[in-house]
Amino acid sequence: MGLIKAARLITSFVNDSKKVQKKKIDENKVYQLVINNQIKDINIRNIRTIKQKFNALIFKEKFNHTMGFRFIGVKGFNSMGFKEEVDLIICDKKYQVIETYSNFPPNKVTQHHNDAVVVFVLAKHTIKYLNIKLNDLIKITKY
Repeated sequence: MGLIKAARLITSFVNDSKKVQKKKIDENKVYQLVINNQIKDINIRNIRTIKQKFNALIFKEKFNHTMGFRFIGVKGFNSMGFKEEVDLIICDKKYQVIETYSNFPPNKVTQHHNDAVVVFVLAKHTIKYLNIKLNDLIKITKY
């Protein structure tokens, strides 16, 4: 009986480590931004947890115009700890733009959006440069 328990313990440990490795790979995966079925030259990383937000965004000196972030499962956004303005795009479950914030200042909070599912954080003036409007479709594609 002790041998069977030991074998189960070892196999569960190996399976758990594979899940952790897969999760780490998914965290660092980079996608490309697609606006109205046109692929743009902006790389997007997914952010799901506060720890990922802290590591990727907080206290960052400059935001690169070729890099953006997608927050999944949020109803609003706060820019606490940011050092410069950012552009925010809030989308619903069909990935349609329901609200945009251009040059969103540091240490501020957006209003609560019940329909929101995804928030894209881009460098400032990106909304104007890409000409993003309400009801545009914004998705990501594999790189």
